[in-house]
Amino acid sequence: MQIRFSNINDFLNNKSVPALLVSGDEPYQHMLATDIFRDYAKKSGFTDRKVLTVESGFDWFELEIAVNNLSLFGERTLVDLRIPSGKPGAKGSKAIINFIQNLHQDVMILIQAPRLDRGAINSSWVKAIDEIGGILRVWPLNEIETKKWLRQKLNSYDYSFTDEIITYIAEQVEGNLLAAMQEIEKIKLICKIKQLDIKTVNHALTNSSHYSLNDFIDSLDKKDPSRLIRILLRLKNEDFAQPLLLWSLTENIRKISDVKNITGSMRSYNKLLEEINTLHIQEIGVLTHGVKKSNNLLKHSAHADRVIKGRASGNGWRELIQLSLAAQLSV
Repeated sequence: MQIRFSNINDFLNNKSVPALLVSGDEPYQHMLATDIFRDYAKKSGFTDRKVLTVESGFDWFELEIAVNNLSLFGERTLVDLRIPSGKPGAKGSKAIINFIQNLHQDVMILIQAPRLDRGAINSSWVKAIDEIGGILRVWPLNEIETKKWLRQKLNSYDYSFTDEIITYIAEQVEGNLLAAMQEIEKIKLICKIKQLDIKTVNHALTNSSHYSLNDFIDSLDKKDPSRLIRILLRLKNEDFAQPLLLWSLTENIRKISDVKNITGSMRSYNKLLEEINTLHIQEIGVLTHGVKKSNNLLKHSAHADRVIKGRASGNGWRELIQLSLAAQLSV
């Protein structure tokens, strides 16, 4: 049965569940779901646990051994099978199906895997688990869900807060719910007063957002300059290679068939100024008038290349941010 993370407790409390597959790439929900099922197994009398990790050279006969060689002390056993690749292969699929179809009454199984594609979800080994147990897929929360989760957590600790604080925390931990929980723990340690203010929260938190080159390129296609700047600032803090960023940015610019003069887009430009002002990035010297005048993106890209290589004066990160904002407004 397909179940949602929010319903896992009700699902386990209402029936006997001998098998559960937890898959997905949201680490916090994944961790909680597996902890909940282990606790459920322990309360059901399955006090012994065998952990099997499917790595290179793994012998699937070990799964059969786990069933046949029960604890010497007669303890009921939870088999914790971990498949980091999410692909057990033909031999592994057959072994899992055989295990599920001949599951001993003194054995339960928890299978952990990363996010499974459609083909894997429709595979025979997953369907075998679905017939007798549960399939739980954990997804990263979107912005609205993250804010809702943050409100619930802060309310549970009796904190008073504003929407501005919720938005600020959500931006710092974008795509990382585990980091969000860690940041809340920091707030609990540092903020002894229950009335939170943005200055205190800012002091307590460190930026835990993690971005990749793909995140940067994807952000260029969206009219969200504040997110674009956050990504670049984070990559700057992580000392990401400027030439690689510029190469990807230039390739993206070349795909723009009609390079527009962005000075004509005053509505977007005014919004850009507002977004920049709220981000307080003066320390890297972003000159907003430089963005306004960047009507030749490839020429700007060539200049940024010279700056990054030390052949022209200037700040490489400043040039990258200006060029990225100009490219975003031209899309």
